[in-house]
Amino acid sequence: MIRIISKIHQLYLDHYQYGVDQELLNHQRGFVSNSYDLNSFIQELTDTGTSLDLGYLTSGQDEEGIMEILSNAQVPVIMFLKEDNMPIPVIVTLDNRKLRIKKYKMVSGVDETRIDLDDFTKQAWLTYPELFPSENSTLGQYLLITCFPLYHTNQSEENQVKHDVSPWKRLWNILHSERQEVLYIYLYSILGSILGLTLPLGVQAIIGLVSSGEIPTSVLVLIGIIVTGLLFTGMIQLMQIKLVEHIQQKIFAKTAFEFAYRIPKLYIESVIRQYTPELMNRFFDIITLQKGLAKLLVDFTVVVVQIILGILLLSLYHSAFLFFGIILVALLYLLIRLTAQKAFYTSLKESKYKYMVANWLEEIARALSTFKLAGYSPLPLSKTDYLVSHYLYARKAHFKIITLQYISFILFKTIVTGGLLILGCVLVIRQEINIGQFVASEIVIILVMSGVEKLIVQLDTIYDLLTSLEKIGGVMDLPIEMAQGLNMSSLINQNGMQLTVKQLKYKYPSEPNYILKGIDLDIQAGERICITGYSASGKTTLINILLGFLSRYEGMVSVNGVSMKQLNRNSFIDHVGDNISQEDLFDGTLMENITLGRAGITMTDIEWASESVGLQDYIHSQPLGLNTYLPAGNLTISESIAHKIILARSIVKRPKLLVLEDFLLGFENEQKINFLRTIFHPDNKWTVLLVSNDPEIMRWCDRTIFLKSGAIAATLSRDEMQDKNDILDLI
Repeated sequence: MIRIISKIHQLYLDHYQYGVDQELLNHQRGFVSNSYDLNSFIQELTDTGTSLDLGYLTSGQDEEGIMEILSNAQVPVIMFLKEDNMPIPVIVTLDNRKLRIKKYKMVSGVDETRIDLDDFTKQAWLTYPELFPSENSTLGQYLLITCFPLYHTNQSEENQVKHDVSPWKRLWNILHSERQEVLYIYLYSILGSILGLTLPLGVQAIIGLVSSGEIPTSVLVLIGIIVTGLLFTGMIQLMQIKLVEHIQQKIFAKTAFEFAYRIPKLYIESVIRQYTPELMNRFFDIITLQKGLAKLLVDFTVVVVQIILGILLLSLYHSAFLFFGIILVALLYLLIRLTAQKAFYTSLKESKYKYMVANWLEEIARALSTFKLAGYSPLPLSKTDYLVSHYLYARKAHFKIITLQYISFILFKTIVTGGLLILGCVLVIRQEINIGQFVASEIVIILVMSGVEKLIVQLDTIYDLLTSLEKIGGVMDLPIEMAQGLNMSSLINQNGMQLTVKQLKYKYPSEPNYILKGIDLDIQAGERICITGYSASGKTTLINILLGFLSRYEGMVSVNGVSMKQLNRNSFIDHVGDNISQEDLFDGTLMENITLGRAGITMTDIEWASESVGLQDYIHSQPLGLNTYLPAGNLTISESIAHKIILARSIVKRPKLLVLEDFLLGFENEQKINFLRTIFHPDNKWTVLLVSNDPEIMRWCDRTIFLKSGAIAATLSRDEMQDKNDILDLI
């Protein structure tokens, strides 16, 4: 399986023209497990792919969907064939209405065949509930995997370190990633501009022919050529629009996937002082980016080519026109050069306050009950007034620069147009050009000045485009965790996870003092441990480190004898269940909120987890059962039900490490006892960490660890806890 995965990666790396990191491909052998089943294959393909900037997307498709995807796919597609009741991955492409199947051998080479769709589907592997636990619509369909590059055109060159990448560099990256379509757009622009010159050249020829007072046949031919040229110019513009639309769709899809891929993998420390939902509003800049690219690739390209060809054509009439053309370009460059930087700065500032206004309105809506209970509080309006005022100030500052640019252009246009008219008249009087050339040159001058005007007027679009790239790039530049390290499957202890902590210290970024101050802790596999302490004792920070959320700690944390920093975090988390303060529900169905779309979860697992937390009655009371939709997560249900859903999520995969924080809030006494029996039942082979100040929970645990001011104040066994009458004095 290891070799097959590497060969699949190699195929896509070659397809996307990525530099192949052979050392990294070989390194995968260090953290791919030896077991072979469909779930582990897909998970390990996905994990190892992310280390090579490749993203794999799994879906279920019927026969019609397979043909549609293969007909439109620009990349190879992975499917699975049954051989000895085992799923064998194959690469599928469409070749003249037949499927071309490429099957990798374990040792070397490939088997390649062509087959009809009907024959293929008889052997193809179907999806099943454990693979898509939250999507009934995919069950019984054919399993299909596609691949796309994860290296986004907006992000900095290194994934883990934020660089100051200029907006122009980001723009270049986008254009380079779509270089084939962009090249065609430029070629069409040049061709369209050349055809556009048929108008002044044709007019010049017509004037020369009709000056005799007659209309010869050649005039009608010239008129036909001019009309045909205009028609073809319009058709070329239509082809450009189609290419731009294709680029816009790709950028939207790629950015959406990139956001969805990166958000769950963000380093907590990198966004600890930011409000991440507000950061996600940056995605709406994709609309500005799409519109700006359309203007840049079509209108701006045509205008620039039109100006260049127009000046070259004028220079053919007389060398003096070339001199004016050089002055025109120099003045235009100087105008943009002197004002563009400040215009971009004010555009960024305007965008900043625009998002702050949107975020504040979202906050008012999110805390609707709070503001309603505040009565006639002036805060919603006063803070809105403050933010809108700053937005309008930035907007006015930006508009001043745009106005200055346009006023400069008006003066520039007046001087240049007047100068060219005078020059043309002088040249006609001196008989250095004829009347036909004079009329044609004036038409070209009008076209050139019209192009310059479009360029100036639409500069604001370019500033918005660069601003949107900067905003989206700000999210893309946030460092993310890469799927690298040892696979947890090869380290699993059947009784749970063993955790060892030595001299653990931690302080949050920008905080001067340590939250944890030299923690030493040894938790055996299968132990039930309670961690207790009052606020600011370091409980939550310790748990977040043990879960891998916080990685910039001092000291050592190991899992089953292996340093946590050497583990593949995705693989580690797959064997962990948690119900900590950061956990929440999201906009989706009950099924999705319990399973999180994770593979390998059966309906039996869901029923067991729901019954263990006392959620069954609620599920059965809903008309749609597990398919009940929870709009806005927990805003439409009681807090106790929301808590039970999160608890069911934490135990549904029967993890090897279970971490629960204040988990019995809202439970009735009978439900509380039943759930504790589930947690401590000897048949559940897991290590349990409970964060609670409840004395009753402490007496259930093998040991209770008391934290105070970031250090361990005491550790008591279950027997010692039974003898303590005033446990709270120890906290």
